[in-house]
Amino acid sequence: MTPKLNEIFTVLVESLEDLTNNIDKESSSYQFEASFIDLLRNFSQSVFQSVVGNIPKSKNDRITILTSVGDVCFHKNHRLATTPGGFKISPYMQEQLCRAGTRLTFEEASEQVTELKGVAVNAKQIERLCHHYGELLGQVDWGQAYNEATQLRLPLKDELTYAMMDGSMILTRQKDESWKEVKLCRTFRSGDRVEDVSKDRNIIGHSDYVAHLGNHLDFFDKVIELLPTQSPLVFICDGAKWIWKWIEEYYPNSTLILDFYHCKQHLYGFAKNYYPKDAHQSRKWVESCIELLMDKKVSELFTSISELSCGQKQLEKEKQKLLSYLQNNEKRINYGLYKEQGLLFGSGAIESANRDIIQKRMKLSGQRWTLSGAQQMLNLRVCYKSGHNRKLHELIAHNQKVA
Repeated sequence: MTPKLNEIFTVLVESLEDLTNNIDKESSSYQFEASFIDLLRNFSQSVFQSVVGNIPKSKNDRITILTSVGDVCFHKNHRLATTPGGFKISPYMQEQLCRAGTRLTFEEASEQVTELKGVAVNAKQIERLCHHYGELLGQVDWGQAYNEATQLRLPLKDELTYAMMDGSMILTRQKDESWKEVKLCRTFRSGDRVEDVSKDRNIIGHSDYVAHLGNHLDFFDKVIELLPTQSPLVFICDGAKWIWKWIEEYYPNSTLILDFYHCKQHLYGFAKNYYPKDAHQSRKWVESCIELLMDKKVSELFTSISELSCGQKQLEKEKQKLLSYLQNNEKRINYGLYKEQGLLFGSGAIESANRDIIQKRMKLSGQRWTLSGAQQMLNLRVCYKSGHNRKLHELIAHNQKVA
């Protein structure tokens, strides 16, 4: 050990002895632990500084970098004096701050880091880091990244890939402070689904996500990168025609399923108008419709609805509208067959993804996003939630060019 480090350790030992000698005096458990942690923080910073060398006398020869143990002064030519992105923050600390800023508001992240690590970081620093690396993540070749990740996971025999798409609105800083839709896709393998975790609750072990704020064509370009080329595909979506049209064009051999809950929603919407004063009869009628679908009697359901007597023109229009909706989705509502085949047919996974990926971080009270800032944050959240932390690590720690 160098003389400098010997001196630092000596000071630490003396300070710990003083702290220990005061345990039985006025020190409370809280005060003791807080003082102990402060000692270790100061010690860590002193050791880090000692290891990287003495502080150069000339200001032109030194640079101060924020690290996970506080400010450390480096000689500008020191090989560890790296500040990716032009931020005077160490690569490791940059990654930690991005992680915090992706999960919490920038102000909350600043408070958390300052409180828990004892390193003062302001919200603006975290915001700039998140937007910077969120932008770089948007330029990554995700098709290659997903393929690399897929190769590391051995597929099970006859394993399917589920793909679900939906949207969630966020408030933007446009002139009219308009709401814009974030389009989200979630994919996972059938082998990632864990059943019977608890009563009426299953979990999905791993998922990959794509989130896009913009037109659906650009969104689909990103989705194509995400979907595997070998595994059989099962799409579960709502009744949006633009989604079905795209799937039928690009993945004609896939299984298409209309989300079960959207189907029920349309049935209930009509039933409430058909039986306006009898909620019990309304519910009973919907249950009979669902029973036909579960019995693989789709055509019989159409006949049953067609034969309903509607005394009012408006009600007749609503009946025809429901019938048209179901007939347009005839090939996607055979839920009895899907159940028989062991397939999922509900959209719970994408609904929870909307909350987890988008709403938890981006629909908080008072939040308004620029279009670019929102997409950058989406890129970060998708990266973390898809388990691709390594890609962000490469961008920060190694300062590599984007693939």
